[in-house]
Amino acid sequence: MTPPAALAGPPIIVLRSINREGETYALEPRSLERLRRELGGRLRSHPRIFIAHETAADFEHVHGAIVPQIIQLLTGLSEEELNQLGGVSFQDPVTEKELPRV
Repeated sequence: MTPPAALAGPPIIVLRSINREGETYALEPRSLERLRRELGGRLRSHPRIFIAHETAADFEHVHGAIVPQIIQLLTGLSEEELNQLGGVSFQDPVTEKELPRV
């Protein structure tokens, strides 16, 4: 099911914070509100997800292997579904810099 073209817009923003224990992912508040408006009951959001580090992480990148799981856990939707709404961008909440995926 393809949503109307009017729903496509800027990417959904996932904020990623880092500390020495791991990474916390959360939907940016405006993105969460947009998803609630556009998807209603289809949205199964969780406020935050924490992933502990086993080893030293590369803090400048989001590791692509976990991207689908993070998106699914935060929204209840697949990345492909969110691509129809404008895609997904991972950002540092302090610098607002987009984080590349590796």
